[in-house]
Amino acid sequence: MPLTQITPPGALPMDVLEARAHVRQDADFDDIKLRALLSGAVSFAALETRRALVASRWQLTLDSFPGPSLTGVPWGQPYGLPSHAILLERSPLVQLVAIEYLDMGGIWQTMPAGDYVVDAAGPVPRITPIFGRIWPIPMPQIGSVRVTFDAGYAAAVRVDASANSLTLINWRPLKIGEVLRLSNSGGALPAPLQPNTDYIVNTLNPTTGAVTLSATPAGPEIDLTDTGTGTHYAGTQVSAEPAGVIPEGIKAWMACRISDLYEHRGSTVAIKGQLAALPWIDGLLDPFRAPLL
Repeated sequence: MPLTQITPPGALPMDVLEARAHVRQDADFDDIKLRALLSGAVSFAALETRRALVASRWQLTLDSFPGPSLTGVPWGQPYGLPSHAILLERSPLVQLVAIEYLDMGGIWQTMPAGDYVVDAAGPVPRITPIFGRIWPIPMPQIGSVRVTFDAGYAAAVRVDASANSLTLINWRPLKIGEVLRLSNSGGALPAPLQPNTDYIVNTLNPTTGAVTLSATPAGPEIDLTDTGTGTHYAGTQVSAEPAGVIPEGIKAWMACRISDLYEHRGSTVAIKGQLAALPWIDGLLDPFRAPLL
């Protein structure tokens, strides 16, 4: 099942300043190298866990809808991967954008959202037709079905302090009154915002998606006095992890991998003049591994 990233994340899940601090480098002359090592660690972590770390858009291409076309699931089974379910290989799922298929006339059709059900609560996002329906019949041709979706633990954030606004990149549309949480890597959030704190979407620009925040429902708009430093992330609750946060276990694994490549320090240790691997390092990713599809 070809899976393609069609919109990359707005930022890496760790700022280069945080990576620099981990390898105990004070100067910035190696930032290009550290950024490259970080990109490699991110790619490896995504492949190992089958997770999207920072929100990005993906497209799954299929040759047909999965079958057989059942109208239900086995009774009494608490969780399963039904043979007629579309399974998404990147999670946590932020939103399903569209399911499209090539009809017999060679025209791309968009399946109505009311004709299918999406379950993103388990380890693998699953999509099936609603009870009593079957998948449409696409043209019998390769690549005749495509599923577009956004996935990630948190979104990268653009800040406009002059407008007191934040814009989440590759996140689903927000609603006024929703709870938003923020985090930061390599610096500090825009003052006076704090990590691990609930903020309420106060106003919303429907064109740009920019939002302003308040500390309480219907409270006054928070005045941002600066744009902060480092890299900012935000999000609503999409998984068991805290909202708007890249899991610390994954970040710790990436930091170890970066330092190992940078100076043989992290996943290896020197014992009597020889480097030995620390087997528990890759175990940091175990809680985040999605099942093989």
